[in-house]
Amino acid sequence: MKAVDIKVERTGFPVTLAEVEFFFDCSTEHIEKYESEYVQVEKKLSELNEDNIESQKEALRLGYDVMLGEGAFDKLYGKVPDLIAWINAFFDLSEGIAQNIEGFKKSQEKKASDVKTKYLKKKAIKKG
Repeated sequence: MKAVDIKVERTGFPVTLAEVEFFFDCSTEHIEKYESEYVQVEKKLSELNEDNIESQKEALRLGYDVMLGEGAFDKLYGKVPDLIAWINAFFDLSEGIAQNIEGFKKSQEKKASDVKTKYLKKKAIKKG
């Protein structure tokens, strides 16, 4: 009997900021969690006290940690302690993640459609 060996790879993409590597998980479970938590990030950013550095750090910490995992902001800020740089990078990162998620969802929809078509063709051949 022949063994079945199926490799299962995590879905997602790497993210590198200031030479620190992260992995954005594109599992259905993580994307749902990410999208619901990102609403909190947007709320926090809208309430931001721009005169208070700690308030800005707190908002960025929440945002980066939601996008890249707990402790992400502290790692990044430890490497490049420049609040303005991380504010600017935040919006680029947010946009990049949104684009990749959209592309990933389209790719998964196409794969699902292809599998369904292939299955229906096999089923039709068996009946015919």
